[in-house]
Amino acid sequence: MSVIDNIKAFWKDFEQEQKGLLDALNNQNYEKLTEILDTLNSECNEISGAHFFIEDDPEQPELTFDTGPNKTSQLICQQMKKLAPASIKKTWLINDTLTPLSQKAIEAVLQIKDVAYTLMDMTAFYTINPKAQNFEVQVYCPGFSLIDNPEYKREMAIYLIELAVGENCLESYIGSADFLDAPIKDANLCNLCELYDVIMETVQNEKWPEYKHPLDIYTVFKPHQDFASDSLRKDMKMIFTVNPPLIEETLGAKSDVQLDLKAKGGEYGYIYYVNLFDSKEDAALRQKLATQIEALLAPLHCAKVIGGAIGKSYSYIDVVLFDQKMFGQVFAQIQSQLKDKVELHYRSFDQD
Repeated sequence: MSVIDNIKAFWKDFEQEQKGLLDALNNQNYEKLTEILDTLNSECNEISGAHFFIEDDPEQPELTFDTGPNKTSQLICQQMKKLAPASIKKTWLINDTLTPLSQKAIEAVLQIKDVAYTLMDMTAFYTINPKAQNFEVQVYCPGFSLIDNPEYKREMAIYLIELAVGENCLESYIGSADFLDAPIKDANLCNLCELYDVIMETVQNEKWPEYKHPLDIYTVFKPHQDFASDSLRKDMKMIFTVNPPLIEETLGAKSDVQLDLKAKGGEYGYIYYVNLFDSKEDAALRQKLATQIEALLAPLHCAKVIGGAIGKSYSYIDVVLFDQKMFGQVFAQIQSQLKDKVELHYRSFDQD
């Protein structure tokens, strides 16, 4: 089954359980609520690699997919939100990544020895980096000094920041994250629950770029290799992507990210064509074509443009396929529609 087939099957099951979920919320029947959510969550995790949770508010039911930084999960959950049936969207507020100070954050408890700490017990010490347009954050918890493992504390600090500011803010504006065993003197600080507001106030005051979603953030790669190569995907001079782990592994001839998506019914690949100008005009054409192709793909939900590259001989438009069969049909139409301008080809990354 394709990613799209799996998503539709999930929402069909969710619709069947919706009344039970809402009744359990209204009646505060948490045992029943957990029973229903466990089944749906298992299905969600299998098709996307993410879990979801719901806010404990029957007046405004809210569903949040907790993808973490995994780009494959983010891409699939973004489609899950888009493909939710009208009856679900009418009733539920759907978030496709973790939001700032969600119910999960409010309920989060860090148990150290005999003491339980919440986000309200923690302090964020921060440094603003104007050039990089991000924050360096250190989290102080009174109990951290009782833990010997620094790596565990570092991982916990990142997780606590993610709970406080949400996935989008974490990826957009947190340049580094660490822990503190003791407070720092003469440093910028705030309660961890206030960190999101501090960051967003800085973003707006300093007019930093604003991102609505982690998949709006592009990373640029400049491969260290011999650009004398004219061969496919070996001639790249600059790569830009919303999925850095995919590019890192393709440059390193690995395939974990590709195999993960394939197991979920999708595929990573790229559209390519021979450069027409051997100049800066190639970059402008690639961008124009990518925009046109994304506009044709988006309404059908079968694929999405996730970046691309400019090479010595070729230009590339990277895509994620959620339904390979449908994409094949649409791509044939795109090839025909653009054949007077350029001859387009498609290749999956696992063919390289």
